[in-house]
Amino acid sequence: MGIYVVVANQFEDFARHENVMSYSALLQALKTSGQSVLRGCKVIAGQGLGRKEIQHAYRMAIASGYADEFDHWNLWTDAELAGQELAHKRQRKNVLISVPEKHDEGLYTANLLLHAENELMLDHLTGQHVQGMVLLEACRQMFLAVTERFHLDDYKPHKRYFVLNEMNVRYTAFAFPLPAQIRYRLIDLKQPRPDRVEVQATMEVWQGEHPVTGVEVKFCVMDAERLGLREATLASRALSSQVSTLRRRLRMTPCTDAQLMTEPISTL
Repeated sequence: MGIYVVVANQFEDFARHENVMSYSALLQALKTSGQSVLRGCKVIAGQGLGRKEIQHAYRMAIASGYADEFDHWNLWTDAELAGQELAHKRQRKNVLISVPEKHDEGLYTANLLLHAENELMLDHLTGQHVQGMVLLEACRQMFLAVTERFHLDDYKPHKRYFVLNEMNVRYTAFAFPLPAQIRYRLIDLKQPRPDRVEVQATMEVWQGEHPVTGVEVKFCVMDAERLGLREATLASRALSSQVSTLRRRLRMTPCTDAQLMTEPISTL
């Protein structure tokens, strides 16, 4: 039995492999009457396809008489996408993970769900593999989502802010636009005071039987209002330092005609 995995057009190099097809090639095949390459095969939606593309291709397949070929179409893409409240992303296309699930004590998993129009894939997609920064962002979303869903029941502040203290990443193999899973293991969680939760965790991106990326992270969750006041103070201090540096540099630089037309130094 033949199998075709359909990936987004952006993965055109990967789509040259046997058993892989780009989305545009799929649509063309569905329009072909007679002996289509799809007849008698199983077609599965792969990475990079958005919900609209997945639904459009399925409706088109059913209308063209390919119900048997598409009976496993959603095998890899039926996981629920993590929402804004978990992944901290306003646009669905920028969410990279499914809703995390809890397994044994301290272990949580989610599926990697790529959208070809994700913010990290629009301007840097080379070769056949998934870029490392995409996997790193997926891990970042994973620790946000796991913490939001499972670890803040006793945390009082309604509006909270995540602060990343430390992140170490290693890449051990290429990841390709195929199914992948993120495994999150909680190492330590403590609440030293009512407005602060501190977390240490490790994550791995698995594809097939092997991890391809590992991440170690330390972060804390804080009261957004309290942190906002501190952030504003630090921002003002940083700006003041830079303005002072500019004043010193501009006093040492001879004025040109162009500089005379700009704002006077006294306004800095």
